[in-house]
Amino acid sequence: MGLDYRIRCCPDGLMTDRRRQVKVVDCTLRDGGICNHWQFSEELASRLAEALERSGVDVMEVGYQISPDRVNAQQDGPWRTCPEPLIARVFQDRDMKLACMVDHGRFDATSLRPAEDSVIDILRVATYGPDIQGAIETCEAAIDLGYEVYCHVMAVTTCTPQQVDGFLECLRGSRVTSVAVVDSYGAMYPHQIRYLMRKYKNWLRADQEVGVHLHNNQQTAFANAIAAIDEGADFVDGTVFGMGRGAGNVPLELLLMYLDDERHDVRPILELIDEFMPMRDDLKWGYQVPYGISGWLNRHPADAIDQMRQSPTQSLEFYDSLTKDHPRNMHHRPEQES
Repeated sequence: MGLDYRIRCCPDGLMTDRRRQVKVVDCTLRDGGICNHWQFSEELASRLAEALERSGVDVMEVGYQISPDRVNAQQDGPWRTCPEPLIARVFQDRDMKLACMVDHGRFDATSLRPAEDSVIDILRVATYGPDIQGAIETCEAAIDLGYEVYCHVMAVTTCTPQQVDGFLECLRGSRVTSVAVVDSYGAMYPHQIRYLMRKYKNWLRADQEVGVHLHNNQQTAFANAIAAIDEGADFVDGTVFGMGRGAGNVPLELLLMYLDDERHDVRPILELIDEFMPMRDDLKWGYQVPYGISGWLNRHPADAIDQMRQSPTQSLEFYDSLTKDHPRNMHHRPEQES
């Protein structure tokens, strides 16, 4: 066993070869679009697609599809709805697969055209555990039209083990081919990702893929992605410069550098990334203390986003406001008797 070519004090081969098979999914236009109301220019979207394809990314998620009556037409840009003529114009002649996300309950599957008539290859259906049966109906309607389908059960950190068993059992009996472990609140640590990866893989069928969509509230998204890959993740979501709601997502450039293989090249992303840096200064995604607090408390980041808009420096006041009705349990350790 030789030395790692980067970290010479450690032997090569400490990692599994599972990272060699993982698929990379870019969500910059979709999850990153939450930061700027999906207001990306066609020119930037096209150059992003070119960079992603050159870098070896397998799937580009280009935005949402949503029922028109649920769109804020005064605020939301075109990647909120992804009209077919726009996608065809911007992403023509791409070999990389294209995906859209739909939120169960905010999308009518009867509006879908057959996949053979669409530029979109993959639909990713987002839902919550209690709504899994209806979400599976949406998934299977899309499958019948020829799409590849992923199911994202969001906010899994709010579910009991029994509830997770329940939605996994439903998915196991479905025709859904890919399922994501989704850390919507950025609440998990690597040992918890490892547990859920094993649980999902053990519960689902062998022919169903399992991947991860992770948020960076506690600056653990990249570490959690490494843990998931080590547990055999079939796909990992990332975004350029980590652009995404609140604290953002797994930085795509770090993920590509970690994979460090012949299929992937980080250079096209690094060539483009400088254009995202001023956006972050303006839109303020990425780790901030309010996001860390909301992640640790396993809460939706809405309160933290509001805090960032008002006064991001009042950290203790924000912490106390969220914990005043929740006594600290010290990670379930019993109190020491005096």
